[in-house]
Order: sequence, then structure tokens, then C-alpha cells
Amino acid sequence: MMQINKRNQRLLSFAPARWAGSYIYNWRRQRQSPSQSTTTKFFRNLEQLAALEGPLSTLTKAGNLSALVAGCSYGCEAYSLAGFLALRFPHLNWRIVGVDISRDALGIANAARYTSEYGLGSARDDLAKRLEARIFNRSDNEWVVVPDIRERVSFAYGDVLSAEFRQFKDYDLVLGQNFMIHMNKTSAETALAALAAAARRGGALFLGGMDLETKTSLLAPHKLVPLD
Repeated sequence: MMQINKRNQRLLSFAPARWAGSYIYNWRRQRQSPSQSTTTKFFRNLEQLAALEGPLSTLTKAGNLSALVAGCSYGCEAYSLAGFLALRFPHLNWRIVGVDISRDALGIANAARYTSEYGLGSARDDLAKRLEARIFNRSDNEWVVVPDIRERVSFAYGDVLSAEFRQFKDYDLVLGQNFMIHMNKTSAETALAALAAAARRGGALFLGGMDLETKTSLLAPHKLVPLD
């Protein structure tokens, strides 16, 4: 998790254990070509979202919050964030946009109907159970996103490696989780620059899927500050 610095400060400590966004990365990315991954489930990064109640609480105190979920796949992460905001900040005016390069995945996200294969119905964590109850109406083996959450989450085609991605900008919060692991170094550099540009100054990034060497060399030019 990083914050776009308002005063052009340098990047602080790079200690991996202190980053809210875990950078669990296998060096195999050096041997892989860019690809799109649709492996996703609900409620995977709840510890990360808790930062919105801690070091990033200023983002929720302004009354409005806009979020961009890049590589949103089937929409699980976007709706998980939506449920968290609805549950923890009931008076916050928030909007979420999810983008992906897979139109099939976007179709599932837009349908807002899920089954247990997306990690639903088996939550053990109390927060996950509460989020599931807040986000969905359940009918037998199908979970349908409730209207008041569905109307605040939209999905669109978006490729972080294309120039057209520049249309996504000025977001308070930008999430880019676990898709850069499937990219070679050049593509990962382009993706990171696009994500950083999508966040407003003073906003924040939640990133995953990047090794320490790449993180160290690429984040400083973007004036990012890691937060606990």
C-alpha cells in the first residue's frame, strides 16, 4: 500500500513486512509473457482494506471516495471493497470502477451473480461473514449482489498497457492486485506507471504481485510513500 505524496517526498522504508499490500512474488515473471488472469475469489485482502480505518482514514473522512480496481476479473475484489465501504462507512459517498481486458470476466462481474466457486458460503472469519451478508442476497446456491451496492459499482474494458488507460484518472484509491506477476519486466513497468497516474495526488495505491527489486527501482520516481 502506497500513498501519492503531496510534498514530493522520497519513498521511505522498503521492508516487505511493513507493506499492507503483500508482495508475494515468484521470479518466474522473467520467463512469462503478459497474460490475463481471472483467478479470483471474494474477501482475499481484508487486512489490506483495514488501512482505510487506519493510516488511510483521511480518504474516507472527506465524504466522497472514488476507487479504481484494475484487473478486476470477475468483480470479486471490486464487490469486496464495496461491501467493506458499505459496512464500515455507511455515510460515505463512494463509487467503484472495475476494469479488465477479459470481456467474458466483465460479463460475469456485470451480471453480479455468483456461486460457491468464488469463495462464498464458506467464510470462517467474522468480518467475511458480515461482508457476505451485506453484499448479497442468497437464493439456494446463488449469491446476488444487493441493489444498493450494485448501483455504485461499474465495470468497463481497460488495458493498463494501452494509451487509452489514461482516461482513468483522479481516483482516491487505485487497486492493482496480482496481475503484474504475469507480466515481463517492461510490461510491469508500464502497468505500474499507468496505475500511479490513475491515482490523484494524495490518493493511495494497493498493489500486489511485484518483486522487491522492481518495487525499489520503479516506485520512487512516482513519489510513492509506503504506509503501515
